[in-house]
Amino acid sequence: MKLIVAVDEKWGIGKNGDLLLSIPDDMLYYRATTRGKVVVMGYTTLLSLPKSKPAPGRLNLILADIEGLRVPGAVVCGSMEQLHRMIGCFHPDDVFDIGGGSMYRQLLPYCSDAHITKMRFDGKADTYIPNLDESDGWDVADESELKDYEGLKYSFVVYHHAKPEPLPTAKYLSTDMSAYFRKKEPLEVALVDDSEYKPKLKTLLHAYFRPLENGFSADEVETYLNAEPKAFEDHLKELHLIASFDEVHAFADRFAGQGEKVTVEREDLEVIDAFADGAITAEDVIARLILSSNKTL
Repeated sequence: MKLIVAVDEKWGIGKNGDLLLSIPDDMLYYRATTRGKVVVMGYTTLLSLPKSKPAPGRLNLILADIEGLRVPGAVVCGSMEQLHRMIGCFHPDDVFDIGGGSMYRQLLPYCSDAHITKMRFDGKADTYIPNLDESDGWDVADESELKDYEGLKYSFVVYHHAKPEPLPTAKYLSTDMSAYFRKKEPLEVALVDDSEYKPKLKTLLHAYFRPLENGFSADEVETYLNAEPKAFEDHLKELHLIASFDEVHAFADRFAGQGEKVTVEREDLEVIDAFADGAITAEDVIARLILSSNKTL
C-alpha cells in the first residue's frame, strides 16, 4: 500500500485536528493521485472531511471501533486486524493511507511508497509522522522542482521502501473498482409495469448511482472475510450494493420494447422509487422527467 500526506519541515502534519496549511496545488495532487483508488482513514479523519462524508470518487475504508456504525458510501472496519485483511483484498498499488496521525504511524511499516508534500516552514504542529529522511529502508524515488505558494516553498517527493512488511493477501483481489464510484453517465431504461421488474430496477439504479448507499458495517465485513473467497466487488454486486454501467444496461436491455424508455440520472431516483412502489405510473414518470429537466425521451 501507499500513503499520501503534506508535512512541514519537522514532519508535522496537523494542529488542533486540522491541516497545517491548504495549498491548492497540493489538493489537486492529492485528488489526482488517489482518484479511483481505495483510501484508508481513521474515524477522526472522516469527520474532518467536508460535511464529514467519505471522499468521492474513491472507495473509503474507515477504521472505527464503534459498534453498529454505518457510514453511507463507505466500508467500516472495527479493528486494525480486520482493516489489514480488507486492505489485502485489493492490489497494493490501489490502496492509499490518508491519515490521521495514528493511522500513518500504524500502517507505515506496510507501505511501499509515500507521497509527501514537503512544505518549507514550521507549522507548530501537534501531530507528526516519522521523518522518512531518517528512517531505515526509505529512499527518495522522485522529487519535483521547488514550488511557491504565496511565498511558501514546497515540493512533491515520492519515497520508496523496497521491503515493506506483508499484509494478508486475499485469494481473489478486487481489480475493477469503477463500480464503487459515483457515476455521471445517465442510463436509458424501460418503464415496465411488472411487479418483479420494478423493484429490481429500483435496486440496481440505487446501486449504480449511490454505491454502498447505506454503508457496509464491520459485522458485514467480518461475514465477507469468513465466507467463501471471492473478490469484494463481486460480493457487493451480489448484494446489489454496487453496480456497474454494463450490469444495469444489460438488465434494461432485456426489457427493451416492453415499455416506454426514459433517460435516468442520479437526481431522478426519487421518481423511479415512486414508480417502483406503485405510487405513480410510467406516464407520470415521463411527465415529471420532462418538467424537471427537459430530458429527451
